[in-house]
Amino acid sequence: MNNIEINEFKELPFGENITQAAAISPVENGIEYEILSDNEALEYIDYLNLSKVVEILAEFFDVNASAVAKENQICAAALGSSAINAFEKVIDTDPMVLTDGTIGFSKEVTEDIAKQVTAMKVRNLIAVQFEKKALDYLTKNSNINVIQIKSPLQEVLGFNTQDVKLTPFGYLVQEQNQSKLTKSSFKVAGKTKPTQQLAEDAIFAWKISKYAKSKSAIIAKDLAVKAIVQGRTNNIDAAEAAMDLACENSKEAVLALDGVIENEEVINAAIQGRIGLIIEAGDGANSTKIAKLADKYNISLITTGIRNNRY
Repeated sequence: MNNIEINEFKELPFGENITQAAAISPVENGIEYEILSDNEALEYIDYLNLSKVVEILAEFFDVNASAVAKENQICAAALGSSAINAFEKVIDTDPMVLTDGTIGFSKEVTEDIAKQVTAMKVRNLIAVQFEKKALDYLTKNSNINVIQIKSPLQEVLGFNTQDVKLTPFGYLVQEQNQSKLTKSSFKVAGKTKPTQQLAEDAIFAWKISKYAKSKSAIIAKDLAVKAIVQGRTNNIDAAEAAMDLACENSKEAVLALDGVIENEEVINAAIQGRIGLIIEAGDGANSTKIAKLADKYNISLITTGIRNNRY
């Protein structure tokens, strides 16, 4: 493992709570950015949320993507035919998360988007480019922190090879998760073949799940997140909660799990939600049994052979 140097600290207003002092230090190979709004005093939680959003945008750097983070969790994400179309899909997921949330765009922010995020009281707005009219509107009519990404988005992927956590037992150091789907890992496990749309939604949902806290369950449809549940202790609880959140939106949608299905209860939850496809690691002891059960109810099952635990 390489040595990590931390220096040039810049003080932040406070940490996770106002009683905690906090600071930020530049990181090697980090993104170049510029705060375009008057308020340059971003807070601790702002940097966490901005990081979550940028990770998702980097996965979809070459298309119109939008993502929302809040409380250091990805809350919504979508791809669209345009930036405004992706934004509209995000709103459909859960408009409430936009209030005091952090939203990002992989393409240029237009004046129309600027007006809508202002009305919805977004806290942070980050994008690779801003239309002049959009920036003028934001600076004159809102208190939103406006941040422009100067670095190419694709450079964010794998920008740092190490993940470091400080514990009472010592520093835990590991390689960053840079897993990617390949033709050899992406397999249809059962007899029920997915449609092209379901396959595309599966890839989209799997990429989002890489950045959700384990155990997670993500429901996606038409290249948009319809429900996301994360940080649970098992994927049964996560899947059932995701179905409740998605409601009718789970019909013919994709369910993405960050690990392996070990119990039939997950399939039962998918049946109740009328899920069209499930994507999971598929390298568990009960995977053959799970595939047969999915086939019985005409649910396509895609296995990746990749676990995306994120603690």
